[in-house]
Amino acid sequence: MDPVLIVLRGNAVTGKTSVASALQERLGTTKVMLVQQDITEKHTDTQIPMIQKLVNYGKKHFHYVILDGILPKEVYGEMLHSFIEDFGSQQLVYYFNDSFEQTLKHNEQKNQPHDIDKLKSWWTDSDILSVEDIKLENGEIEEYTNQIIDDINDLPLF
Repeated sequence: MDPVLIVLRGNAVTGKTSVASALQERLGTTKVMLVQQDITEKHTDTQIPMIQKLVNYGKKHFHYVILDGILPKEVYGEMLHSFIEDFGSQQLVYYFNDSFEQTLKHNEQKNQPHDIDKLKSWWTDSDILSVEDIKLENGEIEEYTNQIIDDINDLPLF
């Protein structure tokens, strides 16, 4: 089986990292390379080449590469399109499309909630990469994880 790229994108505090961790656990930690983009935009000039190196390494050495982060299209779009092309039919791109109100509810449940003004400054409405993105909206971690596992099982075997 060719390696599978799973991209989890969306605003902060929408469950991306929790889903990424759940997927890694379900798929097997030795089979998954998990690459997480930092929230800060201060170092995008170094983040992009680092993410590219990590994803390319993961493609050569793991069954699954999960890329998790806000990953705004304006900054990371070119890199993401390159990954999608490189992985061909073995890629799944998800956009966590929760409302800002839902995000605030998730934020209240965190051990260390983000400042609301900070969340507002990070917020981008519907930053989908393409019409082929699979939107995940207002669901639970287990529900999203199950859907992604089902989607992986539906991928072609070659």
